[in-house]
Amino acid sequence: MRRGLALLVCLAPTLAYGQQTYTNADLVNIQVPGAYTNDDLRSLTPLAVQRQPANTLPPYVPPPGPGDFYQGRYDGLRAARQALAAELQYENERVEFSESAFAGDTRSFEPRLGYRARVRPFMLELGRRIALLDLQMQDIADAARRAGAPLDVR
Repeated sequence: MRRGLALLVCLAPTLAYGQQTYTNADLVNIQVPGAYTNDDLRSLTPLAVQRQPANTLPPYVPPPGPGDFYQGRYDGLRAARQALAAELQYENERVEFSESAFAGDTRSFEPRLGYRARVRPFMLELGRRIALLDLQMQDIADAARRAGAPLDVR
């Protein structure tokens, strides 16, 4: 009971004054000290007009066409493939060095005999990723061909 009474006491002002709306006729009765009136605003001097724009806009750039989407995707896949291929080539060179006559030097940090067995899973994973990127690049090229969009596959 107390909760309901407390809630009613708190909501009474909202219920009493919440329905009041003001119209333009009520504005005559409201006086706010220091507020501007329309007459005050009309009496102000007009602002200076700028003769030239302060900043020039960049030249118009046409929106990207359908070929730009395919080319961007293809370029991104090609860059990822090139990075993985370079890493695979680097690992192959290290494996070749580990199997050469120079691999037994204990003063160097170069890989030694048995390096091929340690990096075999990594090199297989690189080969898989390169093959997947090749397939994705072919899919993008096929989609661009079907859409009639030019694609630079160099």
